Amino acid sequence: MEFPIIIGDKKLTFDSSLVGVMVSGKEFIATKDSPLIYDQIKDRHETQLRLQMSSNTSTLIPALKVLGVPYPVYFDQEDVVKSQNDITFYWKKSQLAAYYNRYSTDNMLYPERKQVIKEAVAFIVNSGSLDLPEEYLTKLNEPCKLLGFYAGFPIFDSSTGMAKLLSRLGIHVGPESIMISTPLDEHATLVYDTATAIGSALKIQGVYKKNRVTFSDKKLVLDFLMKGALGKSEG
Repeated sequence: MEFPIIIGDKKLTFDSSLVGVMVSGKEFIATKDSPLIYDQIKDRHETQLRLQMSSNTSTLIPALKVLGVPYPVYFDQEDVVKSQNDITFYWKKSQLAAYYNRYSTDNMLYPERKQVIKEAVAFIVNSGSLDLPEEYLTKLNEPCKLLGFYAGFPIFDSSTGMAKLLSRLGIHVGPESIMISTPLDEHATLVYDTATAIGSALKIQGVYKKNRVTFSDKKLVLDFLMKGALGKSEG
């Protein structure tokens, strides 16, 4: 699935097959060994590009920067740019949390995201200064739902609560993908090894980022995890 948004003579195409930003035919992704997408493409200049189908500022802001489309300077602040790898950022009030309270596409199926993304882009490009209060993420107040355990990792249903921000430790089941993660650098190898073992067993490849790995084939991975989880609980 994909759809375009035209801003003057610039074109953003949101593409559900991408996980990063594609510039001149090359997809830029923030892997465990690479800089953030923001830093990888900030000096590039294009009139059109493609990006993941999400309102996430980790891809939307770098995309707008490459296109030369103005947006609030708040999104260029170092702590805001690096917030994607810092869960403690969301333990306090922020304007970024207020943005996600209004325009988040988390836990939405791709067909449902189109209108939210359009509203998010319109808000950002029409805001000279960011007219948002500082807030906590509202989902932090929702209860978390534990589905079981796999290889020592708790498995959370991400449709409620925000376990991936409260602790980051665990396996987080979203509507389109599954993420295995840890908040601690010293446990990153365990995350990568576990993800590699799952990928090898299912003959699929995850996307490896800092302290986390995401699989796009949700059903295949979840079925595998829950079979393993039942076996672990009996032992």
